[in-house]
Amino acid sequence: KAEVAMSEWLNCVDDALNKLYAEQVYLITNEVHERSIVFWFGVYLNDELKNSEYKNFNLDFEYNKNHSNPKKTTNFPKGTYPDLILHKRGSNKDNILMIEFKTWWDDDNVKDINKLKDFTNQDGKYRYKIGYSIILNKSRKDCKITKVINGEVYE
Repeated sequence: KAEVAMSEWLNCVDDALNKLYAEQVYLITNEVHERSIVFWFGVYLNDELKNSEYKNFNLDFEYNKNHSNPKKTTNFPKGTYPDLILHKRGSNKDNILMIEFKTWWDDDNVKDINKLKDFTNQDGKYRYKIGYSIILNKSRKDCKITKVINGEVYE
């Protein structure tokens, strides 16, 4: 079941990326701020999730809270926030998916990978099932997706 779910999440992410490149390539090729691009990706991912078993989960952008406190991790003790998460608000029990983005003109994702390691660590506070680091390139085929599960990186 877990592998089927991960496959479904990756399919939703792939479909959202395809739509992003089909409809918002101007933002990517003209170096518009990452947040603007991630917003549109979130719109498309939300559309994909509406037809899945995760339709009742919350998709949030730059969500900075853990209940009423800031999100803090081992590598980010002063606080941090993910670019995009799929979860149920108010609990860490149903943290599903976390995605960090970088763009082709600012593609250093070392901090993002460390963040994903912390947030997906099943011995940690947040226990997201899976994390993705996505580097958006000028073309869809050149996007780089790195998967992180339980703090382990899979290129």
